[in-house]
Parts: sequence; C-alpha cells; structure tokens
Amino acid sequence: MTDRAKYLEPSPFETDGGELIGKYPRLISAPDLRALGHPASPIKAIRAKCVDCCGGHMAEVRKCVSYSCPLWPMRMGRSPFHGRAKEAAE
Repeated sequence: MTDRAKYLEPSPFETDGGELIGKYPRLISAPDLRALGHPASPIKAIRAKCVDCCGGHMAEVRKCVSYSCPLWPMRMGRSPFHGRAKEAAE
C-alpha cells in the first residue's frame, strides 16, 4: 500500500467525481499519524499551527497580536480555561 493510499480515498459523493479526499482520521492507525509528524494532543497541534502561522519562529507566537484568531488563547501550548472555574464564577 502506498503512503497516499493510507491517507486518501476516493470521495463517496458523486458530485466530487471520484476525487481523492482525506480519510477519516479515526480510520488511520495512531502510529501512522505519528509517523506523519502529527502531535498526539489537540493543544500541541494548536501550538504547532501557531508556530507555522508565525513562519516557524517560536518567539513570534508569544508576540502574536491576532487576538481574534480562535487559536490565540492557546498559542502558548496551554489552555487558559483550565483551572479557572473559580474565576469564571466571580
């Protein structure tokens, strides 16, 4: 099986004309996903996307001013929403 066949499949929708689409990730083994370099946790994936958005410069992620981006609060690799239940109630 080629690598391409591991991750892509023909679209089941007639309107797509048999175009290749990405397989549902849960149908791909975890070792295969890790071999592609994908992070195992969502927060690490968010951090990786932020680093990518900043041209690969980790220091620029900290300086990011795109506060309207949905990933901005988690850009440092941690969720600011964990452990804040007490503050949210105030």
